Amino acid sequence: MTMTQITMFFLSILIVIVLAMLVHSYLDKNKIKRRLLQLVDPLKGYVSQESSFHYPHFHCNLNGRAFSLFFDVVKVGRHHILYSVYSLAATLPHPLLLIKKDEFRPMADPDNFSKLNGSLLDKISAPFQGYSIEPVWADKVYTAGEVSKLISELNEFSSLQLGPDALIAGKPYEGLSDADSEKTLQAIKLLEKLAQEMEQCST
Repeated sequence: MTMTQITMFFLSILIVIVLAMLVHSYLDKNKIKRRLLQLVDPLKGYVSQESSFHYPHFHCNLNGRAFSLFFDVVKVGRHHILYSVYSLAATLPHPLLLIKKDEFRPMADPDNFSKLNGSLLDKISAPFQGYSIEPVWADKVYTAGEVSKLISELNEFSSLQLGPDALIAGKPYEGLSDADSEKTLQAIKLLEKLAQEMEQCST
């Protein structure tokens, strides 16, 4: 076998691998879209997609609150992780950041992290760690009403950014089970209840 033939052989293998990856990605996005379309009727929403090679988005108005579910690729070190992100409009006076211990490492630059997100809160229960620039407010809201209970029921998410203008919940996408319509609908309803509770406790 000549060098040219060897080169062509490996190039053909590479092309097959790339095509297989593209086809897999295309089929995966279509499967996700079909799952999201199952939310259209119960939530009176719609699905948008820039192209077949982009991840679909779901949008709706949930009792006066804008909601969207989308997918975002986040670079963590040398790795790229696909996250599913839920965003529900809310009005809170301050932000409260909750992250799962050992699943997210924010301390590469602890001074900058503390400046942006505030100090670690003592009253936040596992599996989350809480950070807020207004710790007195955050502790009051977390321990009031059903806030802590609702947060514990959202433990499938690796991070929750609560306020000031939205509740944003994110988790690594691990497969079609994460796009299950019933599971997604339950998470959306929990976020809506949490938004109502936190707004009431903030007044």
